[in-house]
Amino acid sequence: MPFFFASYTYKPMRRPYLKKTGNSIKVVDDTRLQEKLVERYFQNLDLNAVEPGAYDAEFNRERIYEGITAVIDADNTMPAKRGYGKWLAAASVIGILILFSWIYRLDILNYVSPVNYLEVSAANGNVTHIKLSDGTNIWLNSGSKLAYPETFRGDHREITLTGEGFFDVVHNADMPFIVHTGDITTHVLGTSFNIRAYANEKLVKIDVASGKVGVVPTENSNVDFGTVYLTPSQGVAFNKGTHSITKSTGVDIASISSWSKGKLVFKNSPLPEVIKSLSRKFNCNITADNNLSSCYVSADFTNVPLKDIVAVIAKLVKGKAEATGTNYHLKGKGC
Repeated sequence: MPFFFASYTYKPMRRPYLKKTGNSIKVVDDTRLQEKLVERYFQNLDLNAVEPGAYDAEFNRERIYEGITAVIDADNTMPAKRGYGKWLAAASVIGILILFSWIYRLDILNYVSPVNYLEVSAANGNVTHIKLSDGTNIWLNSGSKLAYPETFRGDHREITLTGEGFFDVVHNADMPFIVHTGDITTHVLGTSFNIRAYANEKLVKIDVASGKVGVVPTENSNVDFGTVYLTPSQGVAFNKGTHSITKSTGVDIASISSWSKGKLVFKNSPLPEVIKSLSRKFNCNITADNNLSSCYVSADFTNVPLKDIVAVIAKLVKGKAEATGTNYHLKGKGC
């Protein structure tokens, strides 16, 4: 008996398919097309030529339909892969932008919100105290100047000193403290020390009260020497004329930094250095004959009037002091 195919009605699920237009492929959701594809499949079958058999009773319409639509759906992964590639490219761009922003975050921040730089001076006869944004305390001696940022950014704290200053630096291992003084630079993490770097003096001196200090040549300067490390009661003297550096031990840091406490103490100090300190302290002009430059002074002149100080020094150099108004000139045989 010939095989009879009864009328078959199905309700296919809504599935997307691929449609090629030119060189592009896009997903189209068209249920009617799937119905036509299934109908064409059955029409092409020569069902009358098929001999009936045991398998006829097991004819499964749903299985045939699902098999056909599975073939149609197989290519749907193509748009998904292409979409995934687009997302991957977008994620890569975003990642690069984030990395770029992180590397140049300080430049961007400084452009958007620049750091203000401040400058403080201590007038002759005065000592000025400054507290930086990190909590570091600095005392400026008479005739000194300090340039520093209003706030510290990046991986270091950097300032510039002209004159004399005593520093009590807050410890920060991740952000070294750097003091520029002409041809040499002082690096610390957290310590207290005194720097004397007046423009009209031939020596730059760094003396350490606590902690550890490293002294190096300033970048791009003509000075060349290895890092000099200093610990408490050690100091260096850098000669700006010869570019030589001398390290010393047994430094009396208490007398050297006594000016920051309002005292006027000299201990084995060269006379040229003493008269410059007095000139700044009393806002006057004191000079001396060249033959007295090898003399040294040790004295505590705290709260002593200038005229009495000059008189004592004149005796120490075995000479006399000539006064002209508020100015003094020292003469003597020498030491």
